Amino acid sequence: MKAVIFGSTLAGIMGVAILSPAFPEVQRALNLNDFQVGLLITVFTLPGIFFAPLMGYLADKYGRGILLSASLILFSLSGFACAFADYSTMLLLRFVQGVGGSALTSLAVTLIGDIFEGIERAKMLGYNASVLSMGLAFYPLLGGILAEIDWRLPFIAFISALPIGLMAIRIKSRGHHNKFRLEINRDIIVAFVLGCAVFIFTYGVFYLYVPLTLENKFRASPILRGLVQSSTLIFTALVATRLGTFVSRFGVYRTISFGFLGYSLSLLLIPLSPDILTATISTTIYGFGHGTVLPALQNLLVERTSLESRATVIATYNSMIRVGQTVGPIFASLIGFNSYFLASLMSLILFAITFKFWKG
Repeated sequence: MKAVIFGSTLAGIMGVAILSPAFPEVQRALNLNDFQVGLLITVFTLPGIFFAPLMGYLADKYGRGILLSASLILFSLSGFACAFADYSTMLLLRFVQGVGGSALTSLAVTLIGDIFEGIERAKMLGYNASVLSMGLAFYPLLGGILAEIDWRLPFIAFISALPIGLMAIRIKSRGHHNKFRLEINRDIIVAFVLGCAVFIFTYGVFYLYVPLTLENKFRASPILRGLVQSSTLIFTALVATRLGTFVSRFGVYRTISFGFLGYSLSLLLIPLSPDILTATISTTIYGFGHGTVLPALQNLLVERTSLESRATVIATYNSMIRVGQTVGPIFASLIGFNSYFLASLMSLILFAITFKFWKG
């Protein structure tokens, strides 16, 4: 079961991460402009905003196993087929792949919530977040190596999700209700808002402006920029494995608040760093925020939802994350370099709110 959970998480983040280094080769091979290359990302991420809640509802109605298996198989085969398609067909296949991938990570979290309880659940969510972060650090390297051989190979690599989909068929779970019901309470709403905010910061500031800062201020090479960001994700993975310890000692709410303090400090220090070493340390602090906030929010959602609507709620949370991923770059590009400081201030406010008013 753990292999299916962690494998689904790795597949869920594979859709863009492994392809990113190959995009220049794809562009040359298919004679595409920058906008056309960007559409290969957009048509994949867009379905997640709309289909993730539906996938969660179907998982609640018909059972986790059948929905997870179908999603993995669809994700795997449509992604694999892109390697042999022309551009127009590739866009259609990427959209279909996005539908299949829209709820993979949320279904993995749902399974953890179904199977584990208490501190063991928090530990498993931490391990799952660690696996996710290690995948995000590893996939760009793997994609670059495969693209050096042939631009099609990163697409062919999607077939690796097929065995996980076949394994998921054996998951024994039954549906619980026939009508759509999105369970809502204060904690769920707050988790939705905080999850969206985290990915506005991450996709708008961390992924957009950190590379630009490293290049413009320190003349860092692409490899060095990649290593700096990968080190952040590796530290995220290490911190996430200790989630059970944080939650048992401080409670889930205080754990979230400490993570936002890490975000705030990091986003303030990165643009003020005098050298590449200080900038690297500053980005690592961002990794502390990621390693605490994200799995803690997942733990909060699992604890505050019933078994009957858990998949729907977590999938809707995943949809809110996709909104943050979409809005973030627009937010940062409109504000410019000062988005560092605005995001830092917003994180500090969220730290103060969660630390003072939440109890748990």
